[in-house]
Amino acid sequence: MQLSLGLARSPLESVRDALLCEFGPQRPVARMDPISQLVKASISGRTQDAVSWAAFLRLRAEFKSWEDLARAPVAAVARIIDDVTFPGDKARHLTTALKMIEAKVGWLSLSHLKSLEVDQARWELQALPGVGVKVAACVLNFSDLGMRALVVDTHVDRVAKRIGLVGSGDTTHTYHTLMGLAPDAWTTDDLFELHWLMKRGLGQMLCPHEGPKCGACPVKSMCAKAGVGQSADVLAWKPRG
Repeated sequence: MQLSLGLARSPLESVRDALLCEFGPQRPVARMDPISQLVKASISGRTQDAVSWAAFLRLRAEFKSWEDLARAPVAAVARIIDDVTFPGDKARHLTTALKMIEAKVGWLSLSHLKSLEVDQARWELQALPGVGVKVAACVLNFSDLGMRALVVDTHVDRVAKRIGLVGSGDTTHTYHTLMGLAPDAWTTDDLFELHWLMKRGLGQMLCPHEGPKCGACPVKSMCAKAGVGQSADVLAWKPRG
């Protein structure tokens, strides 16, 4: 539910402000083109960032262009990215998705998405194999499209539920709920920053899957689960209300 008239403060603003005080401002250093971002995001699911970045750089070194990647045998692509999770599925989905873009657009480009509404652009991306709400948001927000979409990965989804910003549901539900809580004035860069703060700062440094460091958490006063020591208890917790 979108807050109106600026009279009420979104709880997401309070979370963002507390994390900013702890970790400081975060802004993108550089943005890739949308196809490169699609390639990177498509191989990153359930894989550590260092591993997926290394796999992405191997792809970029192996193929002169992403058009060459689209035409490469799936098995060859899977071998190059063999240390990411589910390399065979990701290789098949990625090469198929690139071919589908070429067939629809006439060449391998996603620049036309910039002229669409964010949700329309997201739906078009999610029609591609292997592209869910997270990958679509990565392409829209992280690339030089610079569109207003929040990337909700497993870390953001987990901490949003632990804090009580969202209830039960999948990452699509979390995405829509958090976007509804985000003030209209927040820009693309603000949503990039929120992703970084919730993923890296909170999700990976302070509130991992097991052993959350509640004593050091800047949002503990807003979290009904603060002080829970066992992951089983954390996961069993439900928001009050």
